[in-house]
Amino acid sequence: MLRNVPIHRSLHRVNTFMGGDREVIMMAGLITIASIAVGQNMISVVFGIIFWFMVLIPARKITKSDPLMRPVFFASLHFKQKYFPPHSHVLANNQLNYKAVMTKSGMKY
Repeated sequence: MLRNVPIHRSLHRVNTFMGGDREVIMMAGLITIASIAVGQNMISVVFGIIFWFMVLIPARKITKSDPLMRPVFFASLHFKQKYFPPHSHVLANNQLNYKAVMTKSGMKY
């Protein structure tokens, strides 16, 4: 007979805040509060509230579709080449291949 070990959902759930990514929501709240505190008039309050909802609503939708979207997006920024076109060989397109350089005398590796 197999032993059943319960895996609690709280142990592997992504931390969110107000339905959105925690860092995005808290940074937007900090920017909103700072802009309202610096401006100290009704225009800055209105623009702060508009900014808050302009960040909150898309952040909730993005987190609902994929909770790890922000870390994946920032990890993808580290890649230098944005698009990898299909080739029959590694040296087929020397402009996209950073290891091979075309010279007048031929290929230099």
